[in-house]
Amino acid sequence: MAKNINLKSIDLKNLPYQSRTIQLILGAVIVAIILLLAYIFIYSDTNNKISELKQEEENLKQSYIDKSAQAANLDKLKAELNQINSLFQVLLKQLPTTAEIPNLIQELNDCAGKNGLNIDSVTPARISHTNSSDGQDQHQTIETLPYHISLTGSYEQITQFVRDIGKLSRIVTINSIVLKRNDKDNKFTFNAIANTYKALNDTEIKALTNKK
Repeated sequence: MAKNINLKSIDLKNLPYQSRTIQLILGAVIVAIILLLAYIFIYSDTNNKISELKQEEENLKQSYIDKSAQAANLDKLKAELNQINSLFQVLLKQLPTTAEIPNLIQELNDCAGKNGLNIDSVTPARISHTNSSDGQDQHQTIETLPYHISLTGSYEQITQFVRDIGKLSRIVTINSIVLKRNDKDNKFTFNAIANTYKALNDTEIKALTNKK
């Protein structure tokens, strides 16, 4: 049985003269220390870099998948954009010109008269402006022309009047509706704001900008 070796009693200066067993043990300890230091300073750092590279690889793969999907849908998105632009142009053409505004107000009166409604008043309200875009860096200023309207008639007449407004050749919207019933004759008073819209030309936009 090998005797217990006291490492503290070993004289490193006389190591070449120590027994072979002691030399082997000290050599194994030195090798173990070297391997441990190599793991700490080399392998561990390398392992961290490998993990980072693997994560970067996964990110690049996901980015490639996302961009491939976007590229595959590019033609579809272009077609949808062109369709939206075409619809935008169609809607612009449905906006009345300055010369058509009086005729449009007359059409409101005609709708009311056709449905047997009494027109109490039609008065213009404050004009507002909004900017819109067709998606191709072309901007358009839209002028909103509101009119306060007050009508009197039966419920059926009023609802049909609103339907007829939606069938006009030019865009007209009805907002801020207030409907009151008259208990004496069971008729209703219809108060609302009828909005029509106009696309301003370059001269009108310039004049509006100067005014502001």
